[in-house]
Amino acid sequence: MANLNYYITQISNKLFISHGSTEKSSIDTSVGYLMTNIKSYFGNQVVETILFGSYTRGTIIPRKYDSNSDVDVMVVFNTNLYPEKRPNPYRENLKKFVNNKYPRSISTKDLPSVMLILSKIKFDLVPAVKATTWFSETLYIPKDLTNWQSTDPKGFNTELTDANKKYNNIVKPIVRLLKYWNHRNNYPYDSYELEQIVSRMNFSGDNIETGFYYAIDKLPTSWRSEFTKGKVTTLRNNKNWIVEYLKRENLTKAKECFHRIIP
Repeated sequence: MANLNYYITQISNKLFISHGSTEKSSIDTSVGYLMTNIKSYFGNQVVETILFGSYTRGTIIPRKYDSNSDVDVMVVFNTNLYPEKRPNPYRENLKKFVNNKYPRSISTKDLPSVMLILSKIKFDLVPAVKATTWFSETLYIPKDLTNWQSTDPKGFNTELTDANKKYNNIVKPIVRLLKYWNHRNNYPYDSYELEQIVSRMNFSGDNIETGFYYAIDKLPTSWRSEFTKGKVTTLRNNKNWIVEYLKRENLTKAKECFHRIIP
């Protein structure tokens, strides 16, 4: 049977912000300036800044394909110097920082973060506090305006990296493909949840193509909205037609069906 593995692999590579690319260099430069400005503005009110999220996992989609792609920065405040109990004052402090340091940029508040757009790069600044005992440290980010929730900003990175290594480096490319489909279909799944779902699938014996088809078949729809169910049904129908045309050795039609999923 014919296959599209090389073709799909090449497309998944286009969805990767590669090292040395112009976009990667631009993001890294902006991150460096941002971290410096946070330190100079807050001084010892901030004990740590942590880069996390899809950018650190290698699953962020280039902005030319997903205008909502963002870089997550956690700003850990020193509670000894800023002993607020509620999350909202910390978010307001970040908003003041953005308005002070980047008065001409676009900034809005988007729970739990403060969004900042610099050089066409979207940053989500997330306030955090750290609780320390003699045997552990726990980070907390806002759950809402008045409550905190614990978080492990790097924990999922390890899980995804381990899965990617286990299955011959096909998991991250499949994640990026499905995240692009997700974006093009108005987010039937939360982006972070979708990464978690795919990372926990069994891709034993798969390449990027067969793993992509497998992941499509295994996307959960139980207890999901009718909107999500409808999008997944269409996705699976298109996948089934790809497979059917490949059985017929019709690569042209198979590619056409693939591009109904990934334009």
